[in-house]
Amino acid sequence: MSKTPENILTKLADANQAGINMTSPKAVVTYLLSQGEKESILFFYKPNSVEFDFDKYDKTVAEMKERKN
Repeated sequence: MSKTPENILTKLADANQAGINMTSPKAVVTYLLSQGEKESILFFYKPNSVEFDFDKYDKTVAEMKERKN
């Protein structure tokens, strides 16, 4: 079972549907900010850090794409 919250997967699927380049975390974060999704973005940051977790992002995008298929 996935540890990724369903709302995060839904937000990523919405970004993908909107034509956002999913290989670019910056593009996805910019899209989420434009949607007012500040809390969703924090999911991709390392705990107690200001560092973006690119591995977590990549795994979550892969999970979203797998669920879509």
